[in-house]
Amino acid sequence: MIVGKIWDSEFPWDVRVEKVCDTLTAAGHEVHLVCRNRRREPVLESRPSVTIHRLAPLHGLLSRWDAALSFPAFVNPRWYRFVRHTFAACRADVILCRDLPLAPLALAVGRALKRPVMLDISEHYPGMLADLYNARDFRVANLLVRNPVFARWLERLVLPRAAGVLVVVEEMAERLVSLGVPRGRITVVSNTPRADRASMMAAVPRLRRDAGQPLRMVYLGNIEYSRGLDVVIEAVARLAAEGVMVRFDVYGDGKGAPAERRRAQRLGVADRVIFHGHQPYDEVLAQLPRFDAGIIPHHAIAQCSFTVPNKLFDCMAAGLPVIVSSMPPSARITESAGAGLVFRDRDPEDLARIVRTFPVGEAAVRMGEAGRRAVAEQYTWDRDAERLVAAVERAAGSAPASGLKEPRAAQEGAGSAEALL
Repeated sequence: MIVGKIWDSEFPWDVRVEKVCDTLTAAGHEVHLVCRNRRREPVLESRPSVTIHRLAPLHGLLSRWDAALSFPAFVNPRWYRFVRHTFAACRADVILCRDLPLAPLALAVGRALKRPVMLDISEHYPGMLADLYNARDFRVANLLVRNPVFARWLERLVLPRAAGVLVVVEEMAERLVSLGVPRGRITVVSNTPRADRASMMAAVPRLRRDAGQPLRMVYLGNIEYSRGLDVVIEAVARLAAEGVMVRFDVYGDGKGAPAERRRAQRLGVADRVIFHGHQPYDEVLAQLPRFDAGIIPHHAIAQCSFTVPNKLFDCMAAGLPVIVSSMPPSARITESAGAGLVFRDRDPEDLARIVRTFPVGEAAVRMGEAGRRAVAEQYTWDRDAERLVAAVERAAGSAPASGLKEPRAAQEGAGSAEALL
């Protein structure tokens, strides 16, 4: 079977895209990935688990407009021609599209090529767009290209038409059922770590914290307003005022990083909140056993309440007790595994309370081992990989997606939502 996969950003790198490609290839299938190319990398690259087809960059006078003209919108004729030509040339048997922005385009290409289409919905995309409309991040352009009202309409239009839908948590599966997606077409493929990575982290001995030593918390991932670093820094400042020693290490970067650095300086805890910037993923994972607790402080908004971050399972696999906000999936997994503690969303005082009383010695070791055991026995990519392969093979044998027409406007150089109806 030949799988045509659509990813709306650059590759490498994305951990879920990598795992999906590796898994399908290991199952004996061939994967062709189409992706964006703002870095102007080679348009064709062969790797052991995937053939990468990158959007050809524009040259000459148009090169300055290349980023804008390669924006991954389903009405972008450049993307439509690129995806259709690539999947026709490689004779894809099934199309697998990541997330909502290019889903209508994927269905239109599937109809044109008479191929079934699967959608991999890793986050609540309309919820993420709604969060952009808060006072900190709103841009006038969001009314046109990132409008949550339009995204909700689009979601209801395309999801029921897919041959199959992948989600990362049961909470999202139930949400999609409420939108009209048949439950039998939904498969939960979570953001669990691969066995080799989990084993690598489990093999590294952890440093043990004793009473009287400062709690060392670690965060890894993108730094954005919704990720909750503001809450952690506020809690660290409250604890510092009480004389409670705590250190917070941040591995990652993002548009919210400058504001969080300023916050730490303003609150007088820049010496306790250490920003390490972006570092290679494997190198960051190797650092985890140095810490006492992994923290996942995401705000319990729609964007974060229907997914689960990779970092939760990474910390559990490393044997770290975890401290998570009360966003439903992460809180459910943490509490059911006995792997950590949950604080009230966006409540720095409740987080400070947890830090003051965080277990030490054998109590902390037992909590970390519970998380490690849960990853080894339940939250493992081996199980998710089986579900992924079965779902893609099932979709490949189904009838092509219907209900969306090949967009004539996209072929002629312009597109619109109505062109797909």
